[in-house]
Amino acid sequence: MQLKSIEIIGFKSFAEKTKISFPNGMTGIVGPNGSGKSNIAEAIRWVLGEQSAKNLRGSRMPDVIFSGSADRRALNMAAVTLLLDNSDHYLDSPFTEIKVARKLFRNGDSAYFINEKQCRLKDVTNLFMDTGIGQGTLSIISQGNVEEIFNSKPVDRRSIIENVAGVYKYKRQKTTAQTEILQTSDNLNRVNDIIQELKSRLAPLEEQSSQATDYLDQKKRLAEFEKKQLILTAKDQQAAIKQTTDQLKQSQQIVSKIQKEVDQNEQSGNAVKQELSAGRKQIDDWNAETLAINTKIQTLTSQKQLSTQENSFKNADVKRISDQISATTAKIHELAQKIDKSATAISHAQDSLRTGQAGLVAVEKAAKANNVPAIEKKIEQLRSQYVDLMQEQTAINNQLTMSQHDQSRLAEQAKSQKARISQLTGKLADGQKQLTEKRQQLAQSKADLAAVQEKLAHLKQLLTAKQATVDQNQTEWLNALKVAEQAKAKQNSLQALHDSYRNFYRGPANLLKNKAHLDGIFGPVSDFLQVDSQYVKAIDTALGSQAQHIIVKDNAAASNAIKFMTANRYGRVTLLPVTVIKPRYLNRSLVAQTEKFPGYIGVGSSLVTMPEQFADINESLLGTTIIADNLDHAIAISRAIQHRTRIVSLDGQVVNAGGSLTGGANKATNQGVLINQTELADLQKATQQMGNKLTAKETQLAEAKNALQQIQEAYNRSHQRAFEVQQGINHQAADLKLLETAIATETREVEAMKLALQNAQNLNSADQDTDLQKQKAAIQKQLAANNQAVLDHQARLGRVRELADEYAKKRQSLHDQVVVTKEQLQQYQDQRRSLDNQLLQLSNQKTRLTTQLQDLKADLQQQVDPAQLDEQIAQQTKRQAALSADLNEKKVAVDRLDQTYEKIQNAIRTAQLNLNNAKYELKATGTKLSSLQQAISVSYTKLSEKYSIDPQALANPKWNWDADAVAGQIKMLKMGIEEIGPVNISAIQEFHDVSDRYNFLMKQQQDLLTAKNHLTATMGKMDSTIASKFKQTFDKVANSFSKVFVEMFGGGEAKLVLTDPDDLLATGIEIMVKPPGKNYRSLSLLSGGEKALTAITLLFAIIRVSPVPFCILDEAEAALDPFNADRFAKYLKRFGDETQFIVITHRKETMIYADTLYGITMQESGVSKVVSVSLDNLKTEVS
Repeated sequence: MQLKSIEIIGFKSFAEKTKISFPNGMTGIVGPNGSGKSNIAEAIRWVLGEQSAKNLRGSRMPDVIFSGSADRRALNMAAVTLLLDNSDHYLDSPFTEIKVARKLFRNGDSAYFINEKQCRLKDVTNLFMDTGIGQGTLSIISQGNVEEIFNSKPVDRRSIIENVAGVYKYKRQKTTAQTEILQTSDNLNRVNDIIQELKSRLAPLEEQSSQATDYLDQKKRLAEFEKKQLILTAKDQQAAIKQTTDQLKQSQQIVSKIQKEVDQNEQSGNAVKQELSAGRKQIDDWNAETLAINTKIQTLTSQKQLSTQENSFKNADVKRISDQISATTAKIHELAQKIDKSATAISHAQDSLRTGQAGLVAVEKAAKANNVPAIEKKIEQLRSQYVDLMQEQTAINNQLTMSQHDQSRLAEQAKSQKARISQLTGKLADGQKQLTEKRQQLAQSKADLAAVQEKLAHLKQLLTAKQATVDQNQTEWLNALKVAEQAKAKQNSLQALHDSYRNFYRGPANLLKNKAHLDGIFGPVSDFLQVDSQYVKAIDTALGSQAQHIIVKDNAAASNAIKFMTANRYGRVTLLPVTVIKPRYLNRSLVAQTEKFPGYIGVGSSLVTMPEQFADINESLLGTTIIADNLDHAIAISRAIQHRTRIVSLDGQVVNAGGSLTGGANKATNQGVLINQTELADLQKATQQMGNKLTAKETQLAEAKNALQQIQEAYNRSHQRAFEVQQGINHQAADLKLLETAIATETREVEAMKLALQNAQNLNSADQDTDLQKQKAAIQKQLAANNQAVLDHQARLGRVRELADEYAKKRQSLHDQVVVTKEQLQQYQDQRRSLDNQLLQLSNQKTRLTTQLQDLKADLQQQVDPAQLDEQIAQQTKRQAALSADLNEKKVAVDRLDQTYEKIQNAIRTAQLNLNNAKYELKATGTKLSSLQQAISVSYTKLSEKYSIDPQALANPKWNWDADAVAGQIKMLKMGIEEIGPVNISAIQEFHDVSDRYNFLMKQQQDLLTAKNHLTATMGKMDSTIASKFKQTFDKVANSFSKVFVEMFGGGEAKLVLTDPDDLLATGIEIMVKPPGKNYRSLSLLSGGEKALTAITLLFAIIRVSPVPFCILDEAEAALDPFNADRFAKYLKRFGDETQFIVITHRKETMIYADTLYGITMQESGVSKVVSVSLDNLKTEVS
């Protein structure tokens, strides 16, 4: 057998799916400390069934799942898969390849798989038992195993020999036997206690059972006579309903006749009442008109008196207002004369003010023309200009002096600068050429970088998108896996429930468990029903316990089953013989009637599917049940068909035949067998679909990861290229910057020298001194003109100051005149405004008085003439007399109509009294009929539910018993039941159960005693076998250890010694060694290196005696010096043909002998990856 490969995903630091193949020969796994190489050995240990998180360097098992890093999220699952080559059938399995896998989710859920089929940990352990592979074996050896050998006690070392001897299964069998003996003893004690308790109960229960049987027989007879009595009662109720219905029809006819009489009288009374109302209304109208005429006469008389008085007052007001208007007109004329005088005075004052202001402006203008401060300022400017001219003249004199000294020095400087300029110009030309070349190179490099960065950005987008796809696919896969496993677990639970019939009643469950012993048993009704999920609740409710009825072939099969159940006391069961059961159908007209109602869904039998051979059973069970969508519609349909059949709503509420309702919900979550059966079928389909989806998602995830890896590799290559190009650009830019700085410095130097040379040439010009002399002469002329201008302005300043004093005196005089004139003008204007206001008030007053006068005159013209008022009063008096005569005549006619109406009302009251009496009789008859109908509905319900009797069958002539005889039998049976007194009905079944249990436990007691004796004998055999195998294996290992020690140490001696040879089941093992040149000593007295090499020697000696197919060595040689490490590696190489060695190491002495070498690195923080390692480079390095 050979370990072909390991596949890891999400285990510890292996975040991505990683596969390592192990070819023939020795395989080495190397890597720096902390890279995760030891996680490979732990992954193998974990998948082989390791249960201790501590042995995997964790505190709890979910710690082995990848917990995330700086750039990665934590995973929710870890999975490891080993692929084993079993072509030699080393493992007890028919498969040539075996795949062992283990998965763990972060919520604690875990699973084991063998060849991709889920199994138990026990199955994995049994597969590798006594093969040298698995927990506690030498298939995985770490540095800790080596230290454990020389640090452990002698008695603990015996486990090493026991594992090689293959006694583990015997020890486990012995431990199991010990546990079973203890359990058997406990069970035997409990059985003895129960037997004694049951024995004391048998006699009392037998007596109670006999009494209860007698009671049930009489109750059965009583029920039969009560059924007859109920049938007779229903028939009597039917007759009473018929008689009462006839009485109801007669009462309805009487009520109709009296009602007709009442209606005719009411019509006559209404006609008289209308005529009476019209007469009374006429009287009311004439009374109202008479009252209105009286009121109007009084009003006209008052108007006449008031009009005479108002005319006198208004004539007086006209005279008074006319006098006021004349006085106001005179005042207005007087004010108009005063206003004209005031306007003339204002005009004169305004002319005087304009004259004064004009003179003041003229004086101000003359004063500004002779401005003293302006003249003083001009003199100061001329003096300042004089000082500037003197300074300029001094500077020119200095320049003339210096020019003469600099002529010879500038000539020498110009010569040397020309030579330097020529040299720098040549150097600049070379620099510009280099600068152009470097700029072109830099531009090309930047273009290359832009192209690489563009590609890198594109790859980055692809990488991000693909990583998101991988993460999404992985998340979807994990979620789908979890959902699929949950659905599978629920399916398994429901399947186990179905197979064990735990949700069936005791009788059906026992018969189904034993149907193999009987012929003609098909199974429960629920097994043959197929129901749509939306109808399953309604059908399950409609069937109830009938879903557990057992379908059998014929009456013979049913009879045999009943006899079998009775003989074995397995309970009661209802059987449905296919050849006997007849279908039951609803009347077609009834179905057609219900189909029209809202909420109708269908007849129950039409909503399910059963095999053709059971069609009659389907119709028998559900053919008379109607399914509706809700309870309200079910009640409406039931009422419409007069409660003739049962109706069930989709949520399981029932309207029974006869009108009673059954419904509600329980707290318990137990479901009916039909619901469980339907849910199991749905789950089976769902899990199949989930499995297909899960496979598709795994393929999709693998493809996405491969694509991601390709993009990552392309991205890494482009990133490296971009880094290299950027480095080149940085160097080129630095060189270009230095060159540009140097050229700029030299250019500035050339320009400075050229400027200095030009200045020197300008200074050597022949015209320079002449220009300076001309400038000096011009400045002297300016100085003379400046002196003259100062003298002229000083003279003018004296004259201007005299004129200024005169203008000041004249300005003050004009200003005083203007102020006085303004005050006079303001007084005139105020007086004019006062006069204008008075005039406006008088004008308004005159207008108001004129308006009042006109209004009074208009009122006098509109005043009513008293003669007209007298005429109107005479007309109203005449109309009042005529109305009084008509009113008296109308009152007499109304009194006659009132007497007629009263006679009609008396006739109506008499007829209404007769009608009420007839209606009362009708209502009483209706109430009686309703009570009879309710009573017969209750009877129909009892007959249908309790005895399954259709109400239409009551016409059966055979059901014509003597009611008195039936009542007498019922009375006698009740008296007999009372004489029996209280009984314990459950004592019948309890007596049978206790009796059966007592007999069963007596047999169990004997079986337990036999089993205990057998287990004791088995333990003795196990001890003998363990001791024999242990001694044989110990001798072989001790002999091998002595030989291998010499090979590993290059001499010396070694031996294994039993600490207690007489007790092979508990003896320890002491290791005694004699290194070359030293005496015998125990392992504890050796140096650290000698201890490690001795422990490794013992491990090799064991492998030599009992080779294992493969062995993983996890830094086992870490404590050895280079010389012994090389000897260790050579020994591995020599035995590589018998055992496949996989060595995890960091020692070069071991690496050099590996046939295949893998490297583990952490290119990304916290994430381990596998890389290839060149063996040629390694061997060259070592050599």
